[in-house]
Amino acid sequence: MSSLRAISGVVFTAMLTAAIHPLWAEAAGAQATTAPPPPPPAQEQTPPPRPPEELDRIKAALSRPNTIILTEPQVKFYVEIRAKFPTVEDMFRGVDLVYGPTRGGAPMTHAEYLSMVTPREMVATSGGIKPAEMLQFAVTNWVGQMLVRKALEEIRNARDEREIQQIRERIDRELAALTGRGGG
Repeated sequence: MSSLRAISGVVFTAMLTAAIHPLWAEAAGAQATTAPPPPPPAQEQTPPPRPPEELDRIKAALSRPNTIILTEPQVKFYVEIRAKFPTVEDMFRGVDLVYGPTRGGAPMTHAEYLSMVTPREMVATSGGIKPAEMLQFAVTNWVGQMLVRKALEEIRNARDEREIQQIRERIDRELAALTGRGGG
């Protein structure tokens, strides 16, 4: 399609030149009658001969049927640009994609973002909990998990509902003693 437009442009230019040339020559002749003749050139210049392949190409273009239909008052010109499309290697030549800097610098790293959105109290301190209290929490948690595992194992091995009820009551007493609420 683009080459068709380019050839049509060549045909249009050739037709326009052919249509204007006689009018131009006629206007030049009318000026010649009113103005004094110019002095003869010192040496007559002949245009350089055109190569035969260019003439053959022009003749072939003119022999094709006209594909331009002018229905609008404005003439449109089409241009075809032929260029090599850049490859990825061409676009990223000289850029280190692994270790190189980004354009404009990196706005923020993940660690910088986390330090910005996390309150200092959560990072720098223990939130008012002393190390001895942390150890107490850890031991209590461990003992509680062991008691729950033991109770679940006993419930699985229980034979009737009365045994299960006794295990549940014992768990409640142990948890009460563990949390400091007392118990029997």
